[in-house]
Amino acid sequence: MKTAPDRTVPIGLAVRSVTAAYAGAALAPRDRRILGAAIAVGAALASSYAGLAARKLAMRRFGQTATGFVEDAVVFGSGLVVANPSLIAERVSRQPQQ
Repeated sequence: MKTAPDRTVPIGLAVRSVTAAYAGAALAPRDRRILGAAIAVGAALASSYAGLAARKLAMRRFGQTATGFVEDAVVFGSGLVVANPSLIAERVSRQPQQ
């Protein structure tokens, strides 16, 4: 959305941190949930700043709509892989051995 604030505004970072902590803890093994949450929060914060910088660079050339579509596709695809690692494992196991 053209009216949405940058992802690095304080409330945005707080919400990303909370949702990332929850997801990281949920996806981690039971005995490593705190570590999973911490890693997820770190990744969310780092990717917020890196993603914003990359998006601003890309917007100069491709505009807001196209870069938003690509960004959403990358986020959706990576979310599928994180939540369903078997999607990648199946493809890797089908690769012929050299």
